[in-house]
Amino acid sequence: MTWSKTGLVLAGLYVAGAGWVVWTERVSTGGGWINLRFMGSYLATFPVAGLAEWLGMKLDFRRIVDVAVALGACAALVYLMGWGVERLFRGR
Repeated sequence: MTWSKTGLVLAGLYVAGAGWVVWTERVSTGGGWINLRFMGSYLATFPVAGLAEWLGMKLDFRRIVDVAVALGACAALVYLMGWGVERLFRGR
């Protein structure tokens, strides 16, 4: 099995961007009169977090395990999309 370079690059960029969003939300102390804490984490992992919420398993983004699972699953989805695009343009 060969790894898709396009998928790996896209998944790496996703993990870097989503990881930055999650990290900045975890170190932030919160805002003024409204608290939108962990909203960015939810949006960065929407395919997994939305499905989990729809199935009744709401993720707790204060727990690092939930964040890691959601980021890992979303990175796998991004990799698969990159793999599909690469196969589409290479014609295999």
